[in-house]
Amino acid sequence: MFTKSLSKKRGVAGAVAVAAAAAGMTLAMAPAAQAAPGDCTISSGSSLSSLCTSGTGQHRIHAVLNPLDPRLPQRIILGDWAPVGQTSVASNPWGAGYVVNVWVDRID
Repeated sequence: MFTKSLSKKRGVAGAVAVAAAAAGMTLAMAPAAQAAPGDCTISSGSSLSSLCTSGTGQHRIHAVLNPLDPRLPQRIILGDWAPVGQTSVASNPWGAGYVVNVWVDRID
């Protein structure tokens, strides 16, 4: 009688262990939820920067500058891609007065 009861307990424990392992595998194989970076701020001056504080993925600062000589084309400057919580920075060699447009590029 003791061995029969022990055998049932081992069978139940084994079934629970298999179910737990299967659930763990399902969670491990599920794709991570992703959302584009959000809550981004832009700072400008002698350098331009962006900082995003929510979501996942990466972001970078992107700007268009007017040239010092108006006969020349506009210049595009880009910061490095940075993960959420870190800053993307681009050098602005001509100063804030030459910025035509600035925004944040975002990828998941």
